[in-house]
Amino acid sequence: MKKRLVLASILVFSFAFISGALAAEIKIGIILGFTGPIESLTPDMATSAELAIKEASDSGQLLGGRKIVAIRADSTCVDAGAATTAAERLITSDKVAAIVGADCSGVTTAIVNNVAVPNGVPIISPSATSPALTTIADNGYFFRTAPSDARQGQVIAQITIDKGIKEVAVTFTKNDYGQGLADSFVGAFKALGGKVTAVVPHEDGKADYSAEVGTLNAAGADVLAVFGYVDQGGRHMIQTSLDSGAFDKFILADGMYGDSLMKNIDGDITGT
Repeated sequence: MKKRLVLASILVFSFAFISGALAAEIKIGIILGFTGPIESLTPDMATSAELAIKEASDSGQLLGGRKIVAIRADSTCVDAGAATTAAERLITSDKVAAIVGADCSGVTTAIVNNVAVPNGVPIISPSATSPALTTIADNGYFFRTAPSDARQGQVIAQITIDKGIKEVAVTFTKNDYGQGLADSFVGAFKALGGKVTAVVPHEDGKADYSAEVGTLNAAGADVLAVFGYVDQGGRHMIQTSLDSGAFDKFILADGMYGDSLMKNIDGDITGT
């Protein structure tokens, strides 16, 4: 009789524990560059993720109606140390079950290697496009919804050729994203018969980009491909080009896509 009572007590406790666990909220981290070189793009990215999370939560179809809560963190886009710390906080303090992010390739790589994989937390990026992430040792925890720049570079090269542009100069932000995209574009453009007159990296956060623009201009092309960030060096490379008269036609990639570009550029800009 005592054994039956003990067994019944254990079962009641177990069911109560499981019921309480199922009722608990599921936390999902959203780590994106709320500050940094693509900060104007981030609000829409974050709210899109939060909208999807809310829809899933409101459906009541997940694990018996458990609610999902989104918790934001700042990747900065470019500071791997800050991004890693923010991701660690999401996991250790906020106890998230999964992470949406990061946005930029360098910080995403740092988070995958140093935080997500060691802690066994799945992470899915909407915009980290470096080709190197395709072969990262992720133990099955890393995913992304954006194609690799190995493909983006090929597509941009083909569009450029289709527009009748046979000669370009190239500048890229000096990090994993910029380097990978520039390499892909240059290789594909040359394979299609195009000529690249110069390839010059640029640093974000500089006060003056005239030296980089001068070098690119001296190489002789009329069109500049800018593989950078819309709120930082990429925009300043365009502005300096317009101010100096070096270039007025530009080829832009995903990191330059945003309303803030047109709002913050002084002068007319022609895109391809």
